[in-house]
Amino acid sequence: MNKLFENKFMKGLQKFGEKLGSNKAFSSISKSMMGTMAIILVGAIFQIVATIPTLFGWYTTESTIYHILYAPYNMTMGILSVFVVFMIGYNYAKSLAMKPMQNGFVALICFLIVAAPATTITLADGATTMTVLDTSNLGAAGLFVAIIIGILTVNLTHFCEKKNIVIKMPDVVPAFLSEAFSAMLPLLFNILIWYGVGTALNLLTQGQMTLPLLITYILSIPLSAVNTVPGMFITILFACLLWTFGIHGSMVVFIAIMAVMMQNTAANAAAVAAGNPPQFYPTLLFGALACAGGTGNTLGLVLLGLKSAKSKQLKAVSKAAIIPGIFNINEPVTFGFPIMYNPIMAIPYILTPLITMLILWLGYAIGFLKPAYVIILSLMPLFVGEFLGSMAWQNLFIPIVGIVVGLIVYYPFFKVYDKQLVEKEAAAEAEKTA
Repeated sequence: MNKLFENKFMKGLQKFGEKLGSNKAFSSISKSMMGTMAIILVGAIFQIVATIPTLFGWYTTESTIYHILYAPYNMTMGILSVFVVFMIGYNYAKSLAMKPMQNGFVALICFLIVAAPATTITLADGATTMTVLDTSNLGAAGLFVAIIIGILTVNLTHFCEKKNIVIKMPDVVPAFLSEAFSAMLPLLFNILIWYGVGTALNLLTQGQMTLPLLITYILSIPLSAVNTVPGMFITILFACLLWTFGIHGSMVVFIAIMAVMMQNTAANAAAVAAGNPPQFYPTLLFGALACAGGTGNTLGLVLLGLKSAKSKQLKAVSKAAIIPGIFNINEPVTFGFPIMYNPIMAIPYILTPLITMLILWLGYAIGFLKPAYVIILSLMPLFVGEFLGSMAWQNLFIPIVGIVVGLIVYYPFFKVYDKQLVEKEAAAEAEKTA
């Protein structure tokens, strides 16, 4: 692996990754994503607590107790983009020697304008009205828009400050009041731009689409006709590639193929009800994307981190990620190692699901693995979703394949990255001591 990473292509790729990492905008994005780790972990805990009892039939997802337990998840992971856009505005402004808190709030305001425009609704009594914010785009669905707005709002404010397009007050005016007036014009310009974008989109689509939905829709167009084995390989490749750039690739491709997946599973359910065996459909291979620790099948990577990591960072992230990983939640790994904007870890992150898919395809081809005929759309821990979807013990091997492939594929890249981090941590410790 050392020889592999010493060739010209890999050196060039690593330099490109280092440039991305040193770029103030990309560095701010990465730092902000990692800064949401506590929010992600707490959200994952409540998600697990709410989900486990449903597996034993103690209550259903429609029950009151489920919604009570799930509420903290909705206020953490459910509005993750709100935290991310503020932190990107904050960190990016700080890197440009600007007022971080002020810019964080500007980014947040502009994001809410386009992602959750206020809507007035009439309640069931027919007389009472209420102004509400649609939160459906404030979670993972809005991450890409949050990144765009977090960077662009700060850039516009920075431009205004450099060109002195600000309201200047006399020196006798207190500093806090002067700063408030100087922030007015950049804030006004940002709001006008993003409110204009949101309003134009609302008018053109008659209120049917927001900016996050539009971007998701655009990205999903190339995938809408995918329903072949080669097509599923391209789909998985695309999903993982998007994730490495901070876009929720799993959600993008799932939206594109969800209808086809449900139709195929429903067809199998009808076949089983009629006494016929379920049929293999290529969309069944989509499960290879996240069958062992979430997207990228990162549970094998977490196990490597627990057992072999010498880096303090990787050890800490692996300890925090093991329980969520068992429940197929991998945000702690994606943002904590991190995998985003990290060419070394991005390569196995993409390869692992593709190799897992190839093996699963062979398993279906020889008849060992059984096609699913029960629609399972909710998050499930290891083995549970695979078994419930097919009611076949053979499908319990699907997560095992994902873990084994992950251990093998991630290992050499993990060792190289762990070594690099150990050297960086030692240098930082030496500098701190000096």
